[in-house]
Amino acid sequence: MTTAPHSNLASKQERLAGSELLAYLDGNKGMTKTQLCFGAGYIRQGPGSLSGTTMAAFTDFYEAILEARGIDPNRNAFSDGAWYDKLSTQDKDLYDAIEDCCNEFTKLGAEDCQLFMDKLSEIGITTATQFEDSYFHSISYAHDESHLGEFVEYCVTEINCQELPEFLCIDWQQSWYANYRYDFTEIEFDGEVYFFHNHF
Repeated sequence: MTTAPHSNLASKQERLAGSELLAYLDGNKGMTKTQLCFGAGYIRQGPGSLSGTTMAAFTDFYEAILEARGIDPNRNAFSDGAWYDKLSTQDKDLYDAIEDCCNEFTKLGAEDCQLFMDKLSEIGITTATQFEDSYFHSISYAHDESHLGEFVEYCVTEINCQELPEFLCIDWQQSWYANYRYDFTEIEFDGEVYFFHNHF
């Protein structure tokens, strides 16, 4: 049975946790991460010029998922220090930036994290500053490439806040190939697609 978004809870800033959160995620696998965050009550007020707007609290959301699965969100996956301690200062800063933006990396092992950093290096991202300047968004990978259209729709409706008439039929996936693919590079990794600005 699908668990409906708890909009009444979200409006009160109350957040799903534990088994209730996991049941909600399991019942709404077709929703975007932003929709899941809002539906589960993980929302926050925008900073600075975005003050007064409501945004998804992704970090809190991922930490709650880890806790619900019995994983300490404050425990680094490399608590033994073996892999992390061998990194150069630059690579340590890079990994820290990745973990700050993508909390799901706390559950991955050293081999996977090194692989992701190698993939970043292939597109010219080797420092924390470059990662922070270029990282844009992540979406669950879809084998039919519908995630590309989902990304474009996210850019238009969520980032640019454009309200489009309901009668419009937009081929979001074709918009990726016609326009957005020139400005972004995507990395498929561990069931997610990570999008990065080409100009950073």
